[in-house]
Amino acid sequence: MSGARDLALESCYVVRKPLQKTADFQRQWNAARHPELKVYLHADFPLPPNVAQFQQVGNAPANASVKALMAATEKLPASSAELQLSNADTKALKPGSGFAAYWSNLLLHRAETYAAGGFAALPPYETKGETVRNGDEIARLLKEAGKVKTQFSALLDGTPLLGGKATFPASFYWEMFDVEGLAAFNLGVLYGRSTPGGYQSVDAQYYASGGYYTFLTFCQMWPVTIGSQECTLVWRGDLISSPGLAQLHGVERMGSSTAMMRETQRNIKCLLDDASKSP
Repeated sequence: MSGARDLALESCYVVRKPLQKTADFQRQWNAARHPELKVYLHADFPLPPNVAQFQQVGNAPANASVKALMAATEKLPASSAELQLSNADTKALKPGSGFAAYWSNLLLHRAETYAAGGFAALPPYETKGETVRNGDEIARLLKEAGKVKTQFSALLDGTPLLGGKATFPASFYWEMFDVEGLAAFNLGVLYGRSTPGGYQSVDAQYYASGGYYTFLTFCQMWPVTIGSQECTLVWRGDLISSPGLAQLHGVERMGSSTAMMRETQRNIKCLLDDASKSP
């Protein structure tokens, strides 16, 4: 993509389940079941959110990646450049409040803010030397990926991603994952709708404490028959805005694309493995 920190990938795969079962399975799938994906925690939550739904933060594994995030958190605001926060976030750590309480409250506040006002209401990232608003990041990604925006326009219009109202069913979640040796948190929401002869979904990660600013995953699904089995053909498109990509050029940027494709392939393989074992 033309944006310095933007990247787009396309994938295609077959799930050996009927269309609706595939859509339901992908909505409920939990990547934390696969250690190789380095997703340490995953939790779904309904609206309105409450702090109890984020208390699993205290169950984070005691590995080097999580310990690095704990150390960076304890050093706030001095360590703010290591994390993606607003200026207010860097000052919100109270003496003695602790790691779990700080991140539980931050994730709760972001989830409440998104639920009330969508992307436009979210606090910006302000700790990497510039002010970055995820609403602007999403608008730019979709402008560059014009065909994706057109294909999914009816779905996007029924979500707050571009300023509309939420009219389609939504599934909210948060995760803790690894980013090159430093644990990070994200918040995401998945919207879906049935279409004539298929199904569409978009998974929007609207906050991340590290690794990327925003991540959109679109899926277009069609029913197919293989032999006598009802299956689903899935096209997947990933759009990501990441500050790390802006520092890469030439061969290094091509290498980052290859690395992301491998990670996407690993993710899809784990999903398909789980799908083959589920009813």
